[in-house]
Amino acid sequence: MYDLAIKGGICLVDKEFTAANVGVNGNKIVYVGREDIAGEIEIYASGCFILPGLFNAHTHAAMTALRGYAENMPLKDWLENVWRMEANLKCKDVYWGSILACVEMIKTGTTCFADMYIFMDEVAKAVGESGIRAILGYGMADRGDAERAKKELEVGLKFIKDWDGTFEGRIRCILTPHAPYTCSKEFLLKIKEVSPGLVKHIHVSETKWEVEEIKKTYGLTPVRFLDSIGFLDEKTVVAHAVWLDDEEIKILAERKVSVAHCPASNLKLSSGIARVAEMLEQGVNVCIGTDGAASNNMLNMFAEIRLASLLQLYRQKYISGQQYLKMATENGYRAYGLRGGRIEKGYLADIIVVSKSYSHIPVYNPFHSILFASKGCEVKHVIVNGELVMEDRAILTLDEERVLEKVEEIAERLAS
Repeated sequence: MYDLAIKGGICLVDKEFTAANVGVNGNKIVYVGREDIAGEIEIYASGCFILPGLFNAHTHAAMTALRGYAENMPLKDWLENVWRMEANLKCKDVYWGSILACVEMIKTGTTCFADMYIFMDEVAKAVGESGIRAILGYGMADRGDAERAKKELEVGLKFIKDWDGTFEGRIRCILTPHAPYTCSKEFLLKIKEVSPGLVKHIHVSETKWEVEEIKKTYGLTPVRFLDSIGFLDEKTVVAHAVWLDDEEIKILAERKVSVAHCPASNLKLSSGIARVAEMLEQGVNVCIGTDGAASNNMLNMFAEIRLASLLQLYRQKYISGQQYLKMATENGYRAYGLRGGRIEKGYLADIIVVSKSYSHIPVYNPFHSILFASKGCEVKHVIVNGELVMEDRAILTLDEERVLEKVEEIAERLAS
């Protein structure tokens, strides 16, 4: 008898889809096979796909409260508009914005997300209540001010001390300096000094403007600059990485840096198209993220996977559906040091059950049907850390209508 049993589905096992049952004890998958099994909780997945939960490798969850506010402008102008609005955010705004983000992500099959923002205590509370898993860090930026640098690092480290490992281990905390253009060299060196054992997550080479700005300041491109100060290693995740040359891709591969690719945000802010195929060819661990809802409008990883594929096809680069699913699941978990993203014994029980829909039929290849035709609404059940969080499209941990009402109230106040 298992704590939870998923029965009768079409399961992704060893890179292939096959009929299988899945048994869960505690927060781990303990059985995958064809034997009949029973559980304290049983989920019948007949005609459905059983998949590892999706991992959103880069976002700013609470920015759902700013969804649609700043549109049709490049990153630099967008940031100036958003930063002005963020100055009016209160801690409870971040809580409700994060709760709304958790609702959207759970509904579309995301079981874990990586986040950097402000008022991160409120984000952690939202994650705890929602039942989702998250990698969280306080978004630090010193802007060349030594006193501010000291305070920013104190806030970031206190957040880690207070929240790392909480909610049955669903929250893991990391260091999240914003970017090389908002963090001084001295501040980045200090973060490197205190970071052993901790993952570092930072925006890098998102725009051509950023590359030129860092070259003016340090005489090096962002990746070369970070490498020159010893910042890049296997515990570093860089978001975006759009403007890279061949040598920089090689540096990321050699340093075992992971990249969070955010295709929709890169298009929305006119940033460009990342060289994902070349990164994969060099052995870079590429994962997929949405970025925040203010720079994407959606936190739907199925939409992000499809767009990632289309952009590489536009570049005449051909990546398999199997590889895209790995980027959206296992690669994200690996980037942040978690053993998840696979339906396999010993892995975290972060699992989604996806119904076949009209958009999937006929199913010549399950990878193609699921990744390139799903809208997210096909996600029927969501299990995180071995717990059933969504059943038959109903989130069991949150009052969805109240969440929507609260965020609309916040938007009315911000707009005024």
